[in-house]
Amino acid sequence: SAENLDRWFGTIRGLWLVAEHGAELKNSSTSIWEPLRSQVAADWKSTVLPILEHFVDRTPGSFVEEKKYALVWHYRAAEPEFGEWLANELVSMLEAMLAETELRAFRGEKIVEVKPVWANKGEMLGRLLAAYPDPDFIFAAGDDRTDEDLFERLQDNAWTVHIGPGPTRASYVVADFEGLRRVLKLLAESGRLRKAS
Repeated sequence: SAENLDRWFGTIRGLWLVAEHGAELKNSSTSIWEPLRSQVAADWKSTVLPILEHFVDRTPGSFVEEKKYALVWHYRAAEPEFGEWLANELVSMLEAMLAETELRAFRGEKIVEVKPVWANKGEMLGRLLAAYPDPDFIFAAGDDRTDEDLFERLQDNAWTVHIGPGPTRASYVVADFEGLRRVLKLLAESGRLRKAS
């Protein structure tokens, strides 16, 4: 969430922050979060939420998370096969229901998320690259299907890292978050080196 990002990284100068899959942005020169779209209706939640709550009732160990721009059904703690079966059923139901809207149901790692189709990391990257068309360095890492929009949109000279198994458009893959920490440590150490003049 924007609040978490502010708490974790808000004091770092010159850093852009992006929340909710690219739905909100806080650029390096402001303390205000800006939505990608100025007019965002949230009335769709009153239609989708009862469906997700019905799946919570059917699935012990699952719950619904309400975000500013999305609703997420989490089933990580559910019985694995049953959770996957119900996730497929839920996505099928939501796809039919949302077909004529700007909303989509997305499968993630033990989640089903309903959000506007325009709220994606690739779209937000377009805004960042418009503001900074010739960056010195781009690094992006992620462990979710929603990160693929970002990896797809990045130029060839970007470092993109996918965490975990599965197909990806990222340039590099690490097995887990410990692997990502090692990559970040190497990057931080290489920043201490300076080119001889």
